[in-house]
Amino acid sequence: MATFAGASDMEIVLSTDQGIIHGGEAIIIDIYLHNNTDATFITELPSPLTFTISSKQETVSVNANQLGKEAMRRLQIPARGFIKLQYSLSIPVFARELVRIELKTVDTNPLLIEVKQSPPDAWVGQQVPIDQGQILAQSFLEDLSVHDPMYFLLGVEPGLEQSKFQLSFKYRLFNPEGYLAEKIPEVSGFYLGYTQRSIWDLENDSKPFDDTSYMPELFYLLPKIDLNIDSVTSFGIQTGFQHESNGKGGDESRSTNYLYIKPIMAVHLAGPFYLKFAPRVHTYVNNSESSNDDIMDYRGYFDLEVGIVDTQGLALNSHLWWAQKGPTVQVDLSYPMTKLFTKSLNLYLHVQYFSGYAETLLHYNERHDALRMGFSIVR
Repeated sequence: MATFAGASDMEIVLSTDQGIIHGGEAIIIDIYLHNNTDATFITELPSPLTFTISSKQETVSVNANQLGKEAMRRLQIPARGFIKLQYSLSIPVFARELVRIELKTVDTNPLLIEVKQSPPDAWVGQQVPIDQGQILAQSFLEDLSVHDPMYFLLGVEPGLEQSKFQLSFKYRLFNPEGYLAEKIPEVSGFYLGYTQRSIWDLENDSKPFDDTSYMPELFYLLPKIDLNIDSVTSFGIQTGFQHESNGKGGDESRSTNYLYIKPIMAVHLAGPFYLKFAPRVHTYVNNSESSNDDIMDYRGYFDLEVGIVDTQGLALNSHLWWAQKGPTVQVDLSYPMTKLFTKSLNLYLHVQYFSGYAETLLHYNERHDALRMGFSIVR
């Protein structure tokens, strides 16, 4: 292991001059050892040094070799002075996006570098995790990301027959580094989205789905508009076309379409807390006249989303829909379970209350209340 004798008397700093690299390539790391005492400091340097490399994929330990004609093991650092060493470290072939590099067992600053996906020939002769290797042909996986909240909630009141889950993803259509985006940068804001929300009757013996909404959409996202206001930490706009149907036939068939625009703003309140404000205005296009011709009387044309969020802690999010038949409210309260179970569960504890109309298409004109509890992975 990489341990230094008397490391408490030294300040050890990691740095690199290299910018973006590809998975499987080597990076040169500069290690500065500062002597914080008034006497010459002598220490033994392990060889090789062990680093941890952490990426979205996993964390691995990698040995690094010292560069130079004569690698130094016994170091002599002058009083209040420093020495510089260089090491070559190989980045795992499957690493990509933001990667964190740290010297193992020694307290140093972490290095954060951006790693591009490795070319196909870099995988030859490498044994890698089966969920990361080229066998999965995940060439465009970086374009897939989360969209709306994703959760699984058990019905509490009135009961398990009101259990609910939601899945949601988006996919960027145009590569921001591609030829077209270089000529017309705006095209990189086009996305395909898909959200599925189901009410699941877990009380019934056969566990049927009461109703499911399938919601594909095409939208444009402008993620950053500078307002030059100190308290505003984020501002952007999303606009698009969304289809919604319940996939059923006959008398239970329901479908509608929306054109919408949704500005999204985050404002710093105090400490770790932020205010999220995201009003959505929509209109109905080719709404089904045979099965839900009056759905706008129950869903309205406006969804006001307001949340107070600690990104590392408690989050309270709410939706208010105002329609001719009356208001509809949904309130979501979530808390990271990593704080409850020493980082063991990467989930949020999630409680949701719904009161109003049109939570599903099938029963859009029936008012109901539901309390649910479960977990979420995106809130």
